[in-house]
Formats: sequence, C-alpha cells, structure tokens
Amino acid sequence: MKIHNLIKFSLIGLTISSCYSFAQDEIEVIQVKGDFRQSTVNNSALSLSVLNQSALNRTANNHLEDVISAAANVNFNGGSSRARFFQIRGLGAQSEFDAPVNYPVGIYIDDVDFSQIGSGATLFDIEQVEIFRGPQGTRFGANAMAGLIYLTSTQPSSSPSGKIKFSKANYNTQEFGVAVGNRINKQANFRLSAHRYTSDGFIENAYLKQDDTNNRDEMTLRGKLSIEMPQQGQLDLSYTHVNMDNGYDTFSLDNTRQTLSDQPGKDTQQTNAYSVQYKKPLNSAIKLHSIVSYAHSDTLYQYDEDWAYEGIHPDGYSSVDSYAHDKTNASLELRLLSHQEKILNNSTQWVTGIYLQESKDKLVRDYTYSDLFTSDFNNQKGAIFAQSDSQLNDDLSLTIGLRYEIHKMDYRNSQQLNITPDYEMWGGKLALAYQLSSDTFAFASINRGYMRGGINYNGTLSDAQRYYTPEYLWNYEAGFKYRHNNFAFNLTAFYMDREDIQLNKYFEVERADGSTEFISFTRNAQGGYSTGLEAELNWYASDVLHLYASFGQLRAISERYTVPSSGQTFAERTLSQSPDYSYQLGANLNLTQDIWFNIEAIGKDSYYFSDDSDNDVQADKRNLVNAALNYQNNNLLVKLWARNIFDQDYYVQGFNFGNDPRDGYQSKFYYQYGEPARLGLTLEYSY
Repeated sequence: MKIHNLIKFSLIGLTISSCYSFAQDEIEVIQVKGDFRQSTVNNSALSLSVLNQSALNRTANNHLEDVISAAANVNFNGGSSRARFFQIRGLGAQSEFDAPVNYPVGIYIDDVDFSQIGSGATLFDIEQVEIFRGPQGTRFGANAMAGLIYLTSTQPSSSPSGKIKFSKANYNTQEFGVAVGNRINKQANFRLSAHRYTSDGFIENAYLKQDDTNNRDEMTLRGKLSIEMPQQGQLDLSYTHVNMDNGYDTFSLDNTRQTLSDQPGKDTQQTNAYSVQYKKPLNSAIKLHSIVSYAHSDTLYQYDEDWAYEGIHPDGYSSVDSYAHDKTNASLELRLLSHQEKILNNSTQWVTGIYLQESKDKLVRDYTYSDLFTSDFNNQKGAIFAQSDSQLNDDLSLTIGLRYEIHKMDYRNSQQLNITPDYEMWGGKLALAYQLSSDTFAFASINRGYMRGGINYNGTLSDAQRYYTPEYLWNYEAGFKYRHNNFAFNLTAFYMDREDIQLNKYFEVERADGSTEFISFTRNAQGGYSTGLEAELNWYASDVLHLYASFGQLRAISERYTVPSSGQTFAERTLSQSPDYSYQLGANLNLTQDIWFNIEAIGKDSYYFSDDSDNDVQADKRNLVNAALNYQNNNLLVKLWARNIFDQDYYVQGFNFGNDPRDGYQSKFYYQYGEPARLGLTLEYSY
C-alpha cells in the first residue's frame, strides 16, 4: 500500500514537543495567544495548530516556510527567494506585481500585520506559531478570510534568561543568534535578540560560473520591553527589524539547478516594525486593551526575464524586470473587555472595539521593454466589532461575534489611471461548544469571512472589467478534541462555501477595432467551495517513545461559470495550492537520558500552481524525510540534523510557456525547485 494511503487511515495529528527532553506524563496545555482572550488549544472552538519553540527547532528551521507544511491543509507559494504568501484550505494570495492584491491568509508577528511582507517571517527567538484555519472575521477582518498565521516572539523575563545559537550546514550555510532577557527593575523586564543567516543557495550559475547567485543573507533584530505600572496598567513595547539581501536566480532553461542568466535577480526586504500595547482595568467590570502598530518596508523583486545571457536569442532579446515597493502600514485597535464581573447573571464575557488601519504601497516598475511605471495605492480601513462568550450551563457555551468593516481605496498610476472604490463588508461567527467530559470537547460553528474588492490596472480593459467586487465565504465546521494524560487527539470537518469568488485568469477582451486579445486579470466568478478534514494526534507512548503527526484532506473547487460579456466559459476546476492530502508523521526516540533521535516524514499530493486553466503546471507528489540526533548536556544542546534526506526533487513554482531559443521556443513546463538534501550541525546554549 502506498504511503499516502496508509496516512489516510491513520488520522494522526500534529504535536508540539514542550521541551528538549520529551519524556513526560501529561500533554502540555498550550495557551492560544492570537485570540481576544487567551484560551487553550483543547477548549478552542476552531481548527487550530500550534507549534512552540521545540517543534519549530526540530531540524534547525529558520523561516516560516520551513515549518508550515507541518500543519494540515496549509501550503505556501514559491516564485521568490522566501515564501511571501501562504494558503489555507486552497485559498491565499500567490503573487504580487503591478497591482495591489488581497490577502486571504494574514500573517501577524507580535501584533504587527506582516501580510504584505511575509518573507520577513524568520523564526529565531519566536516562541510560538499559531495557525488558525477558516475565517477569523470577528478578530482580524478582511485579512483572514481563509485563516491566519500568528507568530509571537519570546516574552521578556523577570530573571536572567537567554540563548546562543550557532549552526553550520552544506551550501556554505551558517547562522549565529543570540538572545538575552532580564529584569530592569521591579516594574520592567526586557528581551533582546539578534540573528544572522547566510547561505550560497542551491543554484549554480553555469554562465557566470558562480554558486551564490540565489544566495540568502538575512538578519533579524527583535526587542521587547514590558512595564508593570501599579494602578496604571501594563505597557508592552516591541520592535522588529528584518534585513533580507537575497538573490533570485532560480529558473533554468534546462529545468535543472543550473541557470544561464547573465543578470541574476534580487529579492530584498528591509522592514522596521513597532507595536505598543497598553492594558488597564478601568473598574471591576471593564478592562481596556489598546494596540498601536506601524511597519515600513522597502522591497525589491528583480529577475532576469529571459533566464539567459545576451546573444543566446537570435533576435537579441534580453530583458530584466524589477519591482521596487515602498510599503507602510499603521493601525490602531481599541478594545473594551469584560473584567472580573460578567454580565447576564455572571454567565457572559464580552469584548467590543474599533479598528483603524491605513496601508500605503508605492511601486516603481523598471522593465526593459516599457517605460518606467509608477503607482500609488492607499487603503484606509475602519471596523467595529463585538463578541460575547456565554456559559449556558456547566458544559455548554455559546460564542457570537460580529464585525463590520469599511475600506476606502485610492489607486493612481503613471498611465493616468485614478480609481477610488469603496467597500462595506461584514462577517462574524456563531460557535456552540460542549464539554462532554473533563477530557473531551466538541464544537460546531458557522463563520462568515470576507475579502475586499480591487482593481485591474491594464489600460485596455473596460471600466466594468477594471473592478472586481468583494468575496464572501461561509464556513461550516464541526470538531472533536480529546486530551487525557499523555494522549491528545483532534478532528475537524469543514465545508467552505465561496460567493463571488475572485479568480485571476486569462480572459478574452475585445479591442476597439473588434479584434480580441487575452489578458490576465482578476474578476469575480460565481462561486466555489472547499471541503475536507483536519486531524491531529500527540502521544507520549512511553518514557522512550513519543509519536506525533498531522493529516489533512482537501477538495477545493472553483465552479463552472460563463463570462456574460464575452460568452467565455470556464469549466469546474480544482483550485491552485490545494493538494488532496497533506501529512506529517514523526517520532522522538530516547536513546539514553541525554540523547534522543527525531525522525519525521512530511508530504502532500500534487497540486496546480495557478488558477488559470492555460497554466496547468502541477507540483509533483512529495514525501520528504527529516531527522535529527540530539545530545543535551545541562544547558547545551548539540543537534546533528538533516532535511530531505533522500534528496527528492520537488517544485514550489511552475510555468508553462516557450522561452528557450534552442528548441524553437516550444511551450513546456518550467519549475522552481524546493530545498535539496541538507545536512548541518547546530549548537545551542540556553539559560
């Protein structure tokens, strides 16, 4: 029987190791930090995966893209040096070039919105990653129609704590990180960290005779300050600086890891992000929680469009395409929450608040075969929200949430286009949870998510084709969670019904002279759906053996529809980035009191890279094996690790077109390869 068939019957789920020595009598109680109030994984009425530091560091992972496949029905898209966009249950942005795009899957780091700058999701000194599947409209609004990824860095400590990390690996890879935390005085604690990661990358440029044109050079600085003010509340400050100076030289005319480009590309990002949180009880009934955030990023995405050197093309074709973005994102959230006293006969906790955000994106596109293109995009968002959590009796609880959101967009470009659409949207949730026993929890929920509309900038489009309207999604879930001593199991079934689905395809457009052309742009289709399962299990079978895994089953479809203006018909099709199954299977084995071995397999079915039926390139099925041998001597951890042990070739992006003059520009599939076999040694000292 094939490995993926075995997995379909295992229903084993994701685990989070709570410490380096994994032998323990009880499953750790994991606190959820991304919701309005802290809860635990086991009594949250939603499909949620949480990875803590131990899970994040199993095989020396450095970026969110390295660990995201551990969660069921979650994927990421290539096309850049680091994953920038992520997909949940088949929904999520895939690329960003000339025009602003929407982000069905949000990314937050220390309560700063990183949805547009996800390449900066580095992992050193990240304490926890939470992956919310399904709409999170009440909490996060339009940025979380499909779900949300929430990262929290390590909190300041009131006693001396820290770590030093050093790692060496093949492809001239090395990293160094240091973190320290302590008390400043009786009221103030701090945490500081710095991390540098460098690698030559996994590509050799045969034309330039270089092996570092697809390199990675990434630095992350973090700082946190927490101040307890008697009678005045709590003040939490955070700062993140990300500086990525990566190369982008990955597509080969020969479909290998050897490129021929004479002008290798770049993929850079410089981000400074800040957040200020203030919490204060106003009285015994009400507590104030405010969050102010600001992020500024300069990004550059540039590539050699012809993938080759000057002179290889008989007509002298040689081209470079470059996109420089200047992005800012500022937000203010004010919440009022119930405090010690509840309402409705002391049965109901509540929260209500407002959210304001302004996002700006200035683009300069420099392309060999066109004039310099510039654009200015501004989106102002305002929202009001409320949620109640009622304990109907000792075992039964009800959650009701609602959010209303207004977007005011202003888009201008150098082609004299000026568009100012406004959107009003609402979403929310209704969840019923039942504590069947002290070990068993069940829930059922209905959620409504939404995503704003947008614009297509192409000058040949009609006014009607320039706009696409908001998309809405109804999500229906039922779940079961069991936790007893050393064993935990979660299972969720879901159905997501999409309305006015936003699809990017090549559409037939009639010119003024009556002829037609095909242009790729976004428009609304009638509908689509996603349905499937997510299962998780975590079992400390003995003092020697710990088993963990995850399994996701997914069917994500865009329904058949006809374009009224042209009569163009598109058949029902599986959505991109939606493999039929995904899994993780792993084990920790104690060899001695100080030595343990970890091995895991991570895989997924094949899937389309694009929603466009003309680009039917698919990723192959993959089954990757990772392992690590760990030795713990007091505060020192020594880890010999390997990823993709069997050096399986797999793809993270693909296109279908003709680009090679040596075969007469025949149309064929081209791929961006994922990470090859990696071997490294990591030393980490923690105190």
